[in-house]
Amino acid sequence: MIYELCHRAVNAARSFLREQSGSIIIYTGAFMAVGIGGAALSIDIGRIVLLKTQMQNRADAGALAGAAQLDGQDGAIDRATWIVKDAMQAYTTAAADQGELAVWKVNYYEAAADFISRGPLTTDSVAARFTEVFMQRRTLSFFYAPALNILTGETASNYAELDARAVAMSDPFICKTQPMMICNPLEDSDPATPDPIPDDTYAGRSITLKQGIQGGGTWVAGNFGLLDLPTDADYSAGGAQAVAAALSADDPQGCYGYRVVTAPGSMTVSVSDAINTRFGMPVTDPSVSPAPNVMNYPMDINLAADPTLVIGDSVWDLPTYWATHHKDAAGNPIPMPSELNGATRYQVYLFEQGVGYWKKNSKNVLVTELDQTAKGYTYVDPLDPAYVTAAVIPSDAAAPDDNWVDGEPPPGQTVSFKEHERRILRVNIMNCVNNEVTGKGDYPSEGNYLEIFLSQESDGPADGAGIYGEIVRKMNPRVSLEFHGNVRLTE
Repeated sequence: MIYELCHRAVNAARSFLREQSGSIIIYTGAFMAVGIGGAALSIDIGRIVLLKTQMQNRADAGALAGAAQLDGQDGAIDRATWIVKDAMQAYTTAAADQGELAVWKVNYYEAAADFISRGPLTTDSVAARFTEVFMQRRTLSFFYAPALNILTGETASNYAELDARAVAMSDPFICKTQPMMICNPLEDSDPATPDPIPDDTYAGRSITLKQGIQGGGTWVAGNFGLLDLPTDADYSAGGAQAVAAALSADDPQGCYGYRVVTAPGSMTVSVSDAINTRFGMPVTDPSVSPAPNVMNYPMDINLAADPTLVIGDSVWDLPTYWATHHKDAAGNPIPMPSELNGATRYQVYLFEQGVGYWKKNSKNVLVTELDQTAKGYTYVDPLDPAYVTAAVIPSDAAAPDDNWVDGEPPPGQTVSFKEHERRILRVNIMNCVNNEVTGKGDYPSEGNYLEIFLSQESDGPADGAGIYGEIVRKMNPRVSLEFHGNVRLTE
């Protein structure tokens, strides 16, 4: 009996040892352990990617929103910091310390010399153009770390700390502007000294521009030159002809940013003709599209007396102009409305067409409609019944081609769809001395533009293709609605 039991036990043992079908259980267990561990590992990797993406998205959004506030005005940094830290929120459930993804620190930088790279740190709202955002570090605990330690026999961290950083810049641009630049009329010959740019305090002052040297010579204050067309502009002509076409266009194509490329070559005839299309000249050009009022206006008295000056003092003989050009059917002078006392040429130009405008009471300077509710501004309405006989474009049938006495566009020519804006020229202002502007080159402009009212037609080539105008206002990305508030990530 005992022998039989022992014999059965031995036979059972031998049968068990010879049996291989059960070995799959061992492999299955091992593969299950690896598979479950791999799934847990993939979950951990997914959580890392998710949390990192969430943090980076929050940093990117904060940097872009902050950069959009850097308009060069006082308080820009405070506004940007509030936007970055308090006006935006993002949350996560991936981290061990779940909750809001908070910003740790915000830095601001000036632009480098090329205006497109990050320069030194700054706390100056006027100079700041780059926003740098650092996110607070977050902790993520691993599900698979204990199993990984067992399998590898090594000690791996049970958690990871993640952070994120982003840098964005304010990179505004302006479109539908003429491909022209001028050398800053206020720049001196010393590159070491800062030079102001004509601002709104210069509004109403005459300005005279002359064709600059487009070769290797030095451009001086008041010289003008041409710009290469933006890459997004498409004109049928090429080269110099395309630039001339853009200069004379009713609605120029393309956009310009903080840097511009000057176009070499002197195009005196093309420039004169392009400017004079706004006055309906030359009349033989079938593509001419003039402004509704092509009247010439006198320049400032001191500028007329001294041809070496570039900018006048805003003193022009408005009473004589009005008495000469505004008379009734019997030839009697029409009294000038009191609202025009001290008016600029551009304001008179608008008034003659029945176009109203806002002005500062203390100074007859044109302002935008956004200022209409501000204290110290009044509206001049040429359509007021009291002015119905005064708000007319000067006309002289005896001299229809003489812009000094007749403001009516040439017969048979269609007025531009831009109407009174056709007499406005927007030009880029550069510090030609400091930037050593000579011929073709890629130069920083800081986004400064001057809006000029063309007060007279341009000189012919023999007279240097002079452009005569009146300063309307300074334009730049910080204050002008014409600029698109573009921002982009740089780091």
